[in-house]
Amino acid sequence: MDGDVGFANFGSRSGMTARAVLVRLHRYAGLTIALFLIFAGLTGSVIAFNEELDAWLNPSLFRAQDSGPALSPDRLVARVEAQLPQAKVAFFSLEDEPGRARQLRVEGKNGAILPYDEVFADPASGRILGKRLWGACCFAPEQLMPFLYIAHYSLKIPGTWGVVLMGGIALLWTLDCFVGFLLTLPRGRPFPEKWASAWKIKRPAGGYRLHLDLHRAGGLWFWLVLFVVASSGVALNLREQIFRPLVGMVSTLSPSIFDEGSKRLTATPMPARLTYADAIAQARKEADTDITPVSIFHEPEYGVYGVGFTRAGQSAETGLGASYFYIDDRNGKLVEKDVMGAGTAGDVYMQAQYPLHSGRILGLPGRILISVSGLLVAMLSVTGIVIWLRKRQKPARAAVRLPVPAPKEMAYERH
Repeated sequence: MDGDVGFANFGSRSGMTARAVLVRLHRYAGLTIALFLIFAGLTGSVIAFNEELDAWLNPSLFRAQDSGPALSPDRLVARVEAQLPQAKVAFFSLEDEPGRARQLRVEGKNGAILPYDEVFADPASGRILGKRLWGACCFAPEQLMPFLYIAHYSLKIPGTWGVVLMGGIALLWTLDCFVGFLLTLPRGRPFPEKWASAWKIKRPAGGYRLHLDLHRAGGLWFWLVLFVVASSGVALNLREQIFRPLVGMVSTLSPSIFDEGSKRLTATPMPARLTYADAIAQARKEADTDITPVSIFHEPEYGVYGVGFTRAGQSAETGLGASYFYIDDRNGKLVEKDVMGAGTAGDVYMQAQYPLHSGRILGLPGRILISVSGLLVAMLSVTGIVIWLRKRQKPARAAVRLPVPAPKEMAYERH
């Protein structure tokens, strides 16, 4: 975690140098977050392909079995709810992928607690293929990927404590990215030649030197990716508390969807008058171009349907992802909209945070990059710990060789 080049003078008459302060900040920040980053890096590397791995592990859940055309959204919901009298469908995908089951999120009726919240149904018949509680512990095939997904951003700590904790880790990591970068800058001239060595892994190199080169060069080559992952982690975990206010300081932001939605929240929702099909039809009317609905959900407490859609030539899996229209479930009026790429520069930057963090903004190449960067984060954390441990051993070895302390004027610490 000490990516310094040369010496940091702790014993000079002028006191601790600015570089020495940065070294200590980088060291102790790194040690504080290292174990968290190892876990987040490894889990992030896996969940970059969460959906593909989940389907591979659980073919009985994801593979459709019945032939025929897909049911309409309302008929599918009706058949699923008929098989599960205690459940009501809250969200499901509208994308028709040949041979793939429909995933539906469900809730208990009248506040009932269900032992599951996700249902897999055949799109042609509505027959239920399986159920699970999304994110439940731990390593059974049907639970593994959802568990890793939730643990990645919350450590599976109940309530909001884990989300806030990992958001704080991401914030400290974001700040430490700048400190680590500054420590790679040489103090001597010529600058280009001296700084060039920081980007290289020397050969032959072993032990401490190899760990230092991997730590410093790896951080430099992937610095921008690591900064984007760190800062977007703050955006996802501490969106309203920290990230949105910071973005609002430099760019105008449209009213938050969360703030607008809270005005409609009620404990006694009225029965919906619109069906799923009505909401989809109304979303098409509100669009200024041809759209492809990709998902839909109903929130009775807010009195809205949310219709996720893409425009012609767009994909929900790449770029900024799906846009949403929020339709009043009683009168069909447009309550709010969240259209990707629309709004102020700050709005678009906020929209980009999840696509950036997941790599989906660049499609498959971006997800591969995020997967690789997760392994790199773990490597940087491990090498940082090794460097710190080796430094702690040096004073002990020096004390054996030199039982008489050196004069204070010669007390330097090498980094």
